[in-house]
Amino acid sequence: MIARLITAATLIFCPLSTLNAACEGRDLRPLLSAAEQAELQAFHHSTPYPSGNHWLAEKDQHQISVIGTVHLGDARLGPVFDRLSPVLAAADRIYLEMTPKEQAQLQRALSERPELVFLTQGPTLIDLLDPEEWDQLSKAAQARNIPSFMAAKFQPWYLSVLLSVPPCVLSAMGEGRGLDHLIMGYAAKNGVPLQALEPYDTIFSLFSSEPIDTQIAMMRAGLLSDQDSADGLVTLLNSYFDQSHAASWYLAKLHAKRVSALSKREIEEAFDKLQATLLRQRNLAWMPHIIDTTSTDTIVVAVGAAHLHGSDGVLAQLKSAGYRLSRQEF
Repeated sequence: MIARLITAATLIFCPLSTLNAACEGRDLRPLLSAAEQAELQAFHHSTPYPSGNHWLAEKDQHQISVIGTVHLGDARLGPVFDRLSPVLAAADRIYLEMTPKEQAQLQRALSERPELVFLTQGPTLIDLLDPEEWDQLSKAAQARNIPSFMAAKFQPWYLSVLLSVPPCVLSAMGEGRGLDHLIMGYAAKNGVPLQALEPYDTIFSLFSSEPIDTQIAMMRAGLLSDQDSADGLVTLLNSYFDQSHAASWYLAKLHAKRVSALSKREIEEAFDKLQATLLRQRNLAWMPHIIDTTSTDTIVVAVGAAHLHGSDGVLAQLKSAGYRLSRQEF
């Protein structure tokens, strides 16, 4: 069981397995109300660099190809990867959120450092949640083959990550590879150096440092039924291949407002905190590594597509640093 959860965690923070036929979700975009459509369009138009999964940033003789990735395997990635291969071949170095080295470190740490994911002191989630909430969470965990006694001991943020993935995806672990993993394989085969943008435990440190009440609020916002979770995942993937990464992020919030028992204000607060922790803080921490690559003229930065958009996104930060940006074929 522990080994399976370690594998699941590595796949969640690294490339996830293929969304197979068992995940029969719906694309939620055609089902939006007129008001939701207007809200989504307003967000899109007010957000810097809301779309495009492949950009070229140029400054003097320095070239940075920025590729927005998806951590899920999908058959549609094959043609995408073929089109991106010449870009990878021309790179002196490829920067990723995590390389195979960090993946191995993460797997080892998850088995050796229980404090990364478990509540090692104080009350468990059984004590921290209302009985009705715990019953819902416990059933969701069991659907993913996580025993209730173990789920009760997880840090809330970590359990919310595990529960965000539909059971149909976890049951298909290993069947496919996300774009990050395809890029790693290409680099290993062709001798292109890889470098991680952050230590393997960055996300764990950021989220575990949050107060338990904040973690529980984020967990409540993301606790969906299996069908709602599958719908969200299908919508995410379709939005990704439409290169609409800003809309994809905002759609997740709209979806939560539709199906969550929390108030709209609570959803907004939870997503604001998630954006600050998962995206903004990491984006800003990455930029010195990306910009100060003076030893190589041509690099690739391949990170989750959600990191590209927004005033604190990778693209806007490069623009602020004096780079010229042009959208490329994807």
